[in-house]
Amino acid sequence: MFTIKQAAHRVGVTEATLRTWERRYGVVSPERTDAGYRLYDPPALAALTMMRRLIEAGWSTSAAARAIVDGEIQLERDFPPATAVAATTAATCLQEFLYAASRLDPRGVEASLDQGLSIGSFEYAVDAWLFPALVALGEGWARGEIDVAGEHMASHQVLRRLGAAFEAAGTRTRGPRVVVGLPAGSLHELGALAFATAARRLGHDVLYLGPDVPDQSWLAAVRSHGADAAVLSVVTALDQRRAGQTVQKLRAHHPDLLIASGGAHGTSLAADVHTLPYGIADAAPALDAMLHDRGQTCATSR
Repeated sequence: MFTIKQAAHRVGVTEATLRTWERRYGVVSPERTDAGYRLYDPPALAALTMMRRLIEAGWSTSAAARAIVDGEIQLERDFPPATAVAATTAATCLQEFLYAASRLDPRGVEASLDQGLSIGSFEYAVDAWLFPALVALGEGWARGEIDVAGEHMASHQVLRRLGAAFEAAGTRTRGPRVVVGLPAGSLHELGALAFATAARRLGHDVLYLGPDVPDQSWLAAVRSHGADAAVLSVVTALDQRRAGQTVQKLRAHHPDLLIASGGAHGTSLAADVHTLPYGIADAAPALDAMLHDRGQTCATSR
């Protein structure tokens, strides 16, 4: 069971918002202590988290609440856009993105990015549109439909856009300090940069290292940043061995550091490495919850 402060932190909204969703829309009915304080169980947190995600995706507050209360949304799996129009827009933008890349048309790529990234929150747009578009881009190159020059041009446009989003997210120096990057030899950084942006949007003080980071540089970054956590993006099977070596070095020099991994091959690096969910809308809050829980444990032990 969680207090309203803990629930608000995990869901990613204010305590006042939780009270409003309860009183006005009846999304949840938390239990109460003898003193009248609210207590939220895991199903309540799932409903509240889905409420936040639906609103970020463009649903009105009342429509999102009604869908959750009426059981129209499966909390563990469904994450639909506000309307069929949003889904259609995403599909159209994906085709325009690929067409512009095949034509070596930077303005067309930019226009498709403008529209595709506007279908919902940053996290929703990245998971629902940008990542599928990048996968399709790679497949188009593999089939010979998109020249390597078009693939590189489009990827660079995405990198620039994500870099701007990372800078726009700002930084809050009082938040948990997190280092994000890729192991030595790993070059596919778009997922890592998107995750770093999502973590920064949650209030984390993120130091983003980028691709191909040697072990000694990881150690230096963790030390200089005073990091509470290090997150390695492991994109390919070849990256797993290098990431494992980085983890060993980090653990040897920083035994209390929280280490997490993400990406398609970010599983099973080591027993004490936390595997983040796939998709930044879930991965960033998962890291946030781990850091919050660790902070609570440390405070209790003092």
